[in-house]
Amino acid sequence: MHLFLIDSDVLDGCVTVRGEEHHHLSRSARLREGDAVLLGDGKGMVYEATVAVVLRDETQCSVTRILPAFHEAPVAVHVLQGVLKNPAKMDWLVEKVTELGAASITPLLTEHTVARNVKCARLRKLAEEASKQCLRGHVPDVYDAREWTSAVAALREADVRMLLFHEAADTARTPETLRYDARPLALFIGPEGGFSEDEVAQLLDCGAELLSLGPRRLRGETAAVAATARVMARIERASPDEPEAATPRID
Repeated sequence: MHLFLIDSDVLDGCVTVRGEEHHHLSRSARLREGDAVLLGDGKGMVYEATVAVVLRDETQCSVTRILPAFHEAPVAVHVLQGVLKNPAKMDWLVEKVTELGAASITPLLTEHTVARNVKCARLRKLAEEASKQCLRGHVPDVYDAREWTSAVAALREADVRMLLFHEAADTARTPETLRYDARPLALFIGPEGGFSEDEVAQLLDCGAELLSLGPRRLRGETAAVAATARVMARIERASPDEPEAATPRID
């Protein structure tokens, strides 16, 4: 089933698809009256619907079911990534962490950052397309690139659990060893060359936890995907024998 983004409200059980999404629905996907679709507002709400009428400039659909927080993780995971030198690697990173369920992505300008011109509008479009492809109700926020000190200062006052992935961490201290609660998670991953000693010290001073992704040194984009995937696997796993996974908490 296809998912299309909408910017109109549901009125009397009907919703209208316009613009690029209408073109995609009617021309690219070639959907017709009676076909089933998913319509999302990009903020977590998804509507299961059927195509009622395909017109020249819009498609009218009838809503059959409301699906709030569609395919979203129980804990918000925010990825803060040191900007990578190769823009194509940043593109790939944004697509993949979006598919994995990241709530937001913040490009960080750090001491070891080489490229400082980040095309965030492009990254937002990639996040939107990836969200539709993987059937997510929420399109991650892709924030403008932020200086390191600004990002850390903002998080210092927030009720967020900060996880710093760094090669200096004890390899036994991994995402799987933690217990989680409902607090949002901020995952810090460095650029080429990693975070500087001062940057690591600042984060640890703010209460960040130093975590490992294993004994091998990973590229920035690989580390971001590995960290997001492993944290998501932990917080999304629910088992009757493991109540802290179903209702995560922190010791």
